[in-house]
Amino acid sequence: MKVLILSCNTGGGHNACAQALSQQLEKMGHESVTLDALGYVSDRVSRLVSNWHVRFYRHFPKLYGKGYHYAEEHPATFDEDSAACRILRSGCERMRQEIESGGYGAVICTHLFPAMMLSFIQHAKPLAVRTCFLATDYTASPSCNCVNLDVCVIPDASLTEEFVRAGIDRASIAPLGIPVRAMFASRTDAVQAKRAFQIDPAHRHLVIMSGSMGCGPIGEVVARIAKSMPDSCELSVVCSSNKKLYRKLRMRFGYKKNVHVLGFVKNISRLLDSADVFITKPGGISTTEAVVKGVPMVLINAVGGCETHNLEFFVSRGAACTADTPKELAWQSLQLLQNGPRLASMRRAMRELEYAGAAERICARVCE
Repeated sequence: MKVLILSCNTGGGHNACAQALSQQLEKMGHESVTLDALGYVSDRVSRLVSNWHVRFYRHFPKLYGKGYHYAEEHPATFDEDSAACRILRSGCERMRQEIESGGYGAVICTHLFPAMMLSFIQHAKPLAVRTCFLATDYTASPSCNCVNLDVCVIPDASLTEEFVRAGIDRASIAPLGIPVRAMFASRTDAVQAKRAFQIDPAHRHLVIMSGSMGCGPIGEVVARIAKSMPDSCELSVVCSSNKKLYRKLRMRFGYKKNVHVLGFVKNISRLLDSADVFITKPGGISTTEAVVKGVPMVLINAVGGCETHNLEFFVSRGAACTADTPKELAWQSLQLLQNGPRLASMRRAMRELEYAGAAERICARVCE
């Protein structure tokens, strides 16, 4: 079967999901093509949405969170006559032509925008393809009421009623999890993983990361951890695409032997294998990757919106902890690092979630 995967360049998570599905489809003997859904509207719109998403996310996270909350409180934001829906509809005909001419048997959407566009197409004049929407957060986003596809994959069965209330057809809901890339299926021995990143195997290792866009109070959290961290602990900071943060932290902490400032890390899987505690913002993909790896999390609620729901989900299940201020986050992280029984309890909670293998389950369901 030939499968079209539609994503959006709003952060790295949706594209990471698309990559995970593409890898699994190839493994199963299927062909896949991954495209940017907003490109059907126009390349200019795609760049505009992507650039402004990064700017708001990185520089105005609280405003981003308030915007999400407003959409939750005002469902009409995504009514069929709304500006957002009119823009998305303008690309539907080009998307239809791509699906018809491409010979696809199935279309999987890893973002709400393509899922809405595909729903508009199927409502107007259905295409003979299998359609699927993949929710990449542990909550039903405000515009879910516009999505009506054959399969709606949600991260966890406990969220079923929330998605039904949001307007998703119960019969379409499949609690199959969030897919992670193939690299996360394998595990490197912790000693070897630490050595790969120049970490003393005898030391405890904190890894802090703020997503592909590098947002949140990372600098202050790092400063407080570095000030109080014993010599038997090491800290690795992943700045991803945030070059300004990378330069700032390198200048400030480059002299400290137990603080490692990193830019974009290709093998995040191995880095997580080296970690005893993972400090991150609660993105749907990064938290799922940590759960698959079994690394206890300290979550930074830097943005709000859907990430607040992700944070609440994992904290309530004992797989993560959080705090309100950089000072408290640093203290919480260092305390957790030295608390063996609590770390073991959090790892057990992660194993009970059983999130490994989501890509296999999703591709099998779509291609059945």
